[in-house]
Amino acid sequence: MSIGVVLMPERHIRVQRRMSASTGSLWALYADFPHLASHWNGVRSTRALGNQTSGVGARRRVDLKPMGSMDETVTLWEEGRRIDTQNQPSASVPFKQAASTLTLEPDGGGTLATFDYRYVPRGGPVGRFTGPLIDRMLTATFIDMLAATERAALAAGNGR
Repeated sequence: MSIGVVLMPERHIRVQRRMSASTGSLWALYADFPHLASHWNGVRSTRALGNQTSGVGARRRVDLKPMGSMDETVTLWEEGRRIDTQNQPSASVPFKQAASTLTLEPDGGGTLATFDYRYVPRGGPVGRFTGPLIDRMLTATFIDMLAATERAALAAGNGR
């Protein structure tokens, strides 16, 4: 008798948005790491975990809609350009592990924002079937997040 281990493949989502807001104005919003919920209503709330609020090692709790939460830890911070996080989901989130990369690049008078999200679904073989549904939901969520931060940067008056 042999016992096999089935490894769930990591799933990858990438969304991009060309924004009219400047890279600096967008960075100011994303670099305020604990306060994402103050300019995006796609999450219930966000708050700092610990005293560090920026740079590698900064942590935040993200309370998701409609339920669940996860803790995010910054693993890479390139000032003005890139933030990577490792996410520790709770039991109520449909994936075992996740990581993200947000990159901001000057693009003409605006910014090209790219958000990459990699995750492993929960549920063993069932996760293979739920993955595409989760991908669609997360893609819509991340498109909304980029649009909301562009609106917030422009509304702050320093968007260009």
